[in-house]
Order: sequence, then C-alpha cells, then structure tokens
Amino acid sequence: MMSGALFIPREIPTKTLYKKYISRIAITYVVWSAFYAIADPIVNLIFTEGYQITLTEIIGNFISGAVHLWFLPMIIGLYMCIPLIKQLTKNDDLIKYFLLLSFVFCFIKTQTELVVTNLLSGSVQTVFENVNTLFKNFNINPVLGFTSYFILGFYLNKTEINKKKRVLICILGIIGLILTILLNLLASKNAGTSTETFFSAFSVNVLLMAIAVFVWFKYNAKGNDLLNKTIAKLSKYSFGAFLVHIFILQVLYTFGIQSTSFHPVLSVPSITIFTAIASYLLSLILNKIPVIKKYIV
Repeated sequence: MMSGALFIPREIPTKTLYKKYISRIAITYVVWSAFYAIADPIVNLIFTEGYQITLTEIIGNFISGAVHLWFLPMIIGLYMCIPLIKQLTKNDDLIKYFLLLSFVFCFIKTQTELVVTNLLSGSVQTVFENVNTLFKNFNINPVLGFTSYFILGFYLNKTEINKKKRVLICILGIIGLILTILLNLLASKNAGTSTETFFSAFSVNVLLMAIAVFVWFKYNAKGNDLLNKTIAKLSKYSFGAFLVHIFILQVLYTFGIQSTSFHPVLSVPSITIFTAIASYLLSLILNKIPVIKKYIV
C-alpha cells in the first residue's frame, strides 16, 4: 500500500524503473537468498549434532529464498506493472471498479474459503468446492493478488476522507483485529493445533486492519513532528532489519529459544523486542558499509 501511494503518482520512465529500482531489489534478493541458503546449514552444522549439509539443499534454498524473502519478487512484479497500472489509475471510476472486482473475487472469495474449510462441516465444504471451481473458471487474475493493495494504497492516499468515515474505518479495523484473533482461535481449536489461517493477507479481517492503519497514519502523522522523526529514523534501517530478522530468529531457535520455550505471555513479547532491537542494530552496522548500504540493505 505504501509502495502504491509513493510510486504510482511519480513519473518514472520504464528504463529508470528497471535500472534504479527493480535491479536493486533483484540484487538484494540474490545476495540475501544466497546468504540464507548458506548461513542456515552452517549454523545447524555447528550447533546440531549429526547434521549434514547437502549441495542440493543449498541450491534449493537459494532458488526458493528464505521464508520472508517472498516479498522481494512480489514487489518486483508490481514495479514491472507500474506503467500499466498508471494508465488504470488515471480514471477514478476505473480504480473503484478494479477495487470492487478485487474485493469480490479476491477478498470475499478468500474469506469465504477460509471460513468454510476451517470452521464448517464437510457437506458445506463439498458444496463450496463446486462454487470455488466456478470462481476459478472466471480466470480473473488481473484483479487478484497484491496489485489490489498496491492500487488501494494509491487510492486512499489521494482521496480525502471525512472524519466520520475515518472513525468508521478505525472501528472496522478494530473489528478486523478482533475477528482475526477469534477466527484463528476457532480454526486452531477445530484443527487441534495452532494455525495462522486467518492471518492471510487476502482475508477481509486483515484488509480492514490494513486500511485502518493506513488511514490513521495518513491523518495523524501530519503536523506530528515527533511521530514523523521517529518514523524517519526507523524507516532508514527498516529494510535491513526486515532482511536480517529471520537470521536472528534462527540463531535464537538454534539455542533453544522460541515462543514455546516458556510461557507465551512472556516469550512472545520478549523475543519480539529482542529480535527487533538486534535486527535494527545489525541493519545500522550494515548501513555504515557503503557498497552494502547502496545495493543490499
């Protein structure tokens, strides 16, 4: 959403788009994918008795990337489509039509699928499978995926929203948060194990939260010097922190420190805080190295 708000309005030649932005993200992906493909087996080799490194494992991990690196090829794909998206976003009616189709075929469909498959009975699931097949046959791929968030961010940023609507959006965001917690609890209970099913980016409950957070910052960051300075300082090292945080978690896990090591009420916030601080400090150090700062973090 932030990328859509910042990139779509700018006049960036396609050549510059590839040379300045896409190429840098591609380099970042290759470097960090290689790092994780090698670092993870090495850490296991040192601290896990009997562990063996295989070349096939390293190559496979390099190609697929670490668990969080999915974001980089995804954002590259969105940037590649910017010249096309810009044409669509020149017309408000087209934007609204696109977002409507996306809401129905992406978010409503996903939410229904999650509820049916995780919370309802087998007979209902059988009926829904047929409905799902029908939806797939529409083959309406252009309005699916993260393009919806990309264009939504642009639309929300350029559209003035009155106070009553902002309050409603925040209320819906809180409802989305409550639904996310409750639906995941119910899904976990039905599955007999912990599940993150309703954390899906394309569930309606997550969409409501995303819109609420975006709109809140849009209107509350204006004129708030302290908030803006804090965001500026954090954002300077946030990309690097994002890239390294999984490595910090892997090291902690190797030493037997994870959310189930002690009571989650203590483990989750303490591990989160430690990982965030360690990631930002490591990112700060990496940003002091010119070549790494320019191309990798």
